Amino acid sequence: MATVSKSKDSKRRSEIMKKRKSAKPKTAKTDSRDTCPHCVGGPETYGYLKRSFVFDVDLARKIVADGREPVEMDDSDVAYCVDNCRIHDEHLDHVNPEYPGILAHLWGPGADGTIEQGHLLIDGNHRAARCLRDGLTFRAYLLTEDESEQILVRGTDRHGVVRGE
Repeated sequence: MATVSKSKDSKRRSEIMKKRKSAKPKTAKTDSRDTCPHCVGGPETYGYLKRSFVFDVDLARKIVADGREPVEMDDSDVAYCVDNCRIHDEHLDHVNPEYPGILAHLWGPGADGTIEQGHLLIDGNHRAARCLRDGLTFRAYLLTEDESEQILVRGTDRHGVVRGE
């Protein structure tokens, strides 16, 4: 597993973390992982765009356990991921930033009717936020297009076919 290293631009990361909006905690601030409402077990999926897209995170974790190496993400990409998801600040100290996240391919209709492609962090958003906060490098495993379609429960695939409606 990759080690986490200190970044040279921790000041920039601190500025990014100050600018982002924090999700409102569902309960009072917690001091322990044992009582944190976000440290839950069980089956995990990741929903995007009000669950228009749903990904099977458990299956993605099995796929990336094949020995592949994680990629280092640029701070600006990490900040974009963190800014476009719900982060619970009280949960950040409970996550281990040494574990890489998982990036999946995402497809959707473009303005001209063609299918456009991007990447989506489907696992590790809180770890990414902690890395930004603490000035650490964030890494993620990148799924292939085929693997991304394999874990897509609901949403548009690369051929424009909508699944799971």
